Amino acid sequence: MWKAGWILVTVALLALAASCIEAGRGPQGAGTPGPAPTPTVGGASQGDQAAALLARAVESLDQAKSYRFTIQAVHHWRSPEGQEYDWAFEGEGAAVAAGRFRSVMRGPADTFFEVKIVDGKVVNRDARGERRDATTAFGGPGLGAAPYTVISYLRSGSAQGQPQTASLNGSEALRLAFAPNFGKVAAMDASHKAALEKVQAAQGVVWVDNKSGRVTQEAVTVQSLDGSGSPQTATITLKFYDYDSAIEIN
Repeated sequence: MWKAGWILVTVALLALAASCIEAGRGPQGAGTPGPAPTPTVGGASQGDQAAALLARAVESLDQAKSYRFTIQAVHHWRSPEGQEYDWAFEGEGAAVAAGRFRSVMRGPADTFFEVKIVDGKVVNRDARGERRDATTAFGGPGLGAAPYTVISYLRSGSAQGQPQTASLNGSEALRLAFAPNFGKVAAMDASHKAALEKVQAAQGVVWVDNKSGRVTQEAVTVQSLDGSGSPQTATITLKFYDYDSAIEIN
């Protein structure tokens, strides 16, 4: 009798184990595990790390007493006759914490853009001289492509993907893609709201120095429509340096 009892117990245990295995498989044919947990490093998810890096980049600009930057840009546009052009621009700029900003860009055919902001007063100049319709959205090739706007894209952006280690100018940096928040940038003033109405898309990348935690480079590609409704693309790269140096913008 005791042998028969052990056989019944063994059979019952095997049946229970089989049912547990079957339950763990899920529906027949699924064959795909559920969502894997987000990888973590040092207790923070990769998504948290990307957001923290972007916040660190913005903070490095906001807390700096001053900084300078160089400008390189390429403007791809189409003439009314359908001819396509790539115009290259270059320039420089600077910002001081007390609400002062200046940028200058130069390009083909005597193209010239300057924007200066001093304590809320905005001055714009082009090849014809000072403009009466001065705005903070002025100063770059194509709508939504001024240096002041490009820096605002970074300040409003949300991280995309994960930070990648990169070498920039002989130093190690973290490279991170970001998406600008058009709503936040448009809310800055009426000129940005009007400019961004014709911007179709924008994508940015920022480089943050490993040691200092400061932004060393930002690149943004902006797709928009010109006055005739033709598509145009501007890619602007800003390289930041001379943080906290003595800079005067008057």
